[in-house]
Amino acid sequence: MTYKKTTVAEDIWAQTTSRNMTCPQCKGFLTIVQVEPIYDPNNAYTPYRTIVECSTCSFRMVTESFTILGGIKDFNAEYVEIGSWGPSGSRVLSRFRYSISSNLLTKLKKSQELVEFLIVNNHVVQVIG
Repeated sequence: MTYKKTTVAEDIWAQTTSRNMTCPQCKGFLTIVQVEPIYDPNNAYTPYRTIVECSTCSFRMVTESFTILGGIKDFNAEYVEIGSWGPSGSRVLSRFRYSISSNLLTKLKKSQELVEFLIVNNHVVQVIG
């Protein structure tokens, strides 16, 4: 199967009342599959070649994703700052656009709970755990 490399459309990550990550073509549900690691010595995290595809239509794209274990340092209407640790054990503060609920971000910031964040194309799209 051949995948055409494209740029992530901003409306993929737009939230609706029932879910985020909707297909820009048909508004169907998108599936994210991390395929293989990408060697990137400048990235503090291990990025993966990632395929984002629609379960309803033929929409497919290839991008990069990774996860970060950390806590919410701060956020505003557009960006979230995540405090975490780099491979050497040093503190890292990362800033990303996000499409997760601001209520969830408020709760996580208040509790200082450490969770894993899924980052796709430098955009926080999911909290894992």
